[in-house]
Amino acid sequence: MDGAPEPATEPWDPTAATPAEPEPRLPRLVTGGRRTLFAGLLGIATFCGGLGVLIALLVGALVGGGAVAPIAAGIAALMVALGCGRYLERVLAEKLGQHYVAQLRISLISHSLLASKVPSVGITVARASNDLSSVRNWVAQGIAPLLAGIPLVLISMAGLWTIHPALALALGLPVLALAGTLFLLAGPAYQRARVLRRHRGNLAARIADTVAASSAVVASGGVARELARVRDSGQKVMDAAVHRARMAAVLRACSLGMPVLATAAVVLVSRNAALDAGAIAAALTLLGLCAAPVGEWGRIVEYRQNYRAARRIIAPLLVEEARLAAGPELVPEAPQAAARLQAERVAGVWLRGLILGSTRIPELRAEPGDRIRMVGGDAALRAELFGVLATARTPAGPILGTLGRELSGREPGYVVAGKIPGAVGEKKRRRLIGAAFSSMVPERGTLLRALRYRRPEADAGKALALAARLGLRTETLERGQNTVLRRGGLPLDERQRAGLMVARAMLGSPALLLLNDIDGHLEEKALTQLETMLQNYRGVVVVASEAEWCAGYREWDLEAADSVPERSQALSAGAR
Repeated sequence: MDGAPEPATEPWDPTAATPAEPEPRLPRLVTGGRRTLFAGLLGIATFCGGLGVLIALLVGALVGGGAVAPIAAGIAALMVALGCGRYLERVLAEKLGQHYVAQLRISLISHSLLASKVPSVGITVARASNDLSSVRNWVAQGIAPLLAGIPLVLISMAGLWTIHPALALALGLPVLALAGTLFLLAGPAYQRARVLRRHRGNLAARIADTVAASSAVVASGGVARELARVRDSGQKVMDAAVHRARMAAVLRACSLGMPVLATAAVVLVSRNAALDAGAIAAALTLLGLCAAPVGEWGRIVEYRQNYRAARRIIAPLLVEEARLAAGPELVPEAPQAAARLQAERVAGVWLRGLILGSTRIPELRAEPGDRIRMVGGDAALRAELFGVLATARTPAGPILGTLGRELSGREPGYVVAGKIPGAVGEKKRRRLIGAAFSSMVPERGTLLRALRYRRPEADAGKALALAARLGLRTETLERGQNTVLRRGGLPLDERQRAGLMVARAMLGSPALLLLNDIDGHLEEKALTQLETMLQNYRGVVVVASEAEWCAGYREWDLEAADSVPERSQALSAGAR
């Protein structure tokens, strides 16, 4: 309305509360081939419930004076069938649990490989073992027994109803009481499971860090001190485990007490209703068949709470992994083609518009044959930038600023030899970019596999000759090129590992070669060879080193970058 005052505009607050996001969830259990396993479990549970009712009726007929031989044979046959059903149930449940955990394990390891910030090795191992064991226990020994137990209880109640309606209530009411009690105890069980899981993670991280620092600990005379710290962390795990065991004991005691209560109720109803011996025998048989699965409900609730404690930690990681592992989003065909035409004009390397934390990285333009020396900034910033250059990925995801946009736009862009590394697959990217950093160690496997890791199709002789020039001579190793590398590259020494990583990075002459502070780990002759090879290198070389051998390279000064205003950082994060 004209003349009305404008509504007050609230100042922009990057810390303002945002609507709560839904709790991350694990991938669906019942999908793909697991649908068949799940349907099989449900069918077996229903089948076994029906067998239970038949067995109970035959027992009642036997007690009521029926022919002994045929009824006994029928009972025996049904018992064999019931045993086979339980066997199949257990096998299918284990297959279901293992198949699901295998999927989660791959995703967890993928997250550890792709994420910019990952926990210690100890915590990663704990997640891939303890947490996934909790998931497996819930699926294989929690969901499956529930699928078996609930239909059995319902079918048994229907069978008891046919004998006398009060008998169905004698079983149903104790089951409902047990379910309510377990529901109330589930919360405290969950909290205790979380506490135990946290202490286990701390212990795993401490053990991994202590073993990694073993040489420094021994040299400094700190063995007893570190063992004392491990012992203290272990004591916390023990105390938390005992604390959780008390709650588990309560859960199981309640579950095991329910069949006793139901038996007493059935006997009382049978007495008041003046049921004959056959009906009482049938009722008690049905009750006995229900006792075993219902008696496991306390353990199932314990598995459920352990699963929830594990899910709380690993579900967000798997959601992040799905985002990191996803390929670049497709854009309209015409803009995509235009972007690729622009990228093809770049013969060397072009990086622009990149922001890392609060630092705006200066633009880099390099032609084939250029040798760049990265200077300025601290070691952490240089390491992060080298990681972005090697992977074409920031914590927000792949760098795709050139897809469907002008190269002069505000979005970050990264082009190597006419290609957009963030928009191509791993195979093409590793052909474009070779990287050797001082922080790198080779993966587990044979030496030749590690050497040709970027280019598996490369000629073995040429690869080994290149490695020999850089200080890795396989003839000095007992098994030569078939030497198995373990624990970060052992049995190679530091100089041999550095030679291996540099040779791997240079194999196939990638368009962009990245060397971060690894030259200081090479032996003198190998460094001389490296300097010679780089003088005539056809691609772009980016080096971070304080050594004199690369002092004549063109400098890329990171300190020439400006800090990013706080509001811009928050807006950029919000856009991501």
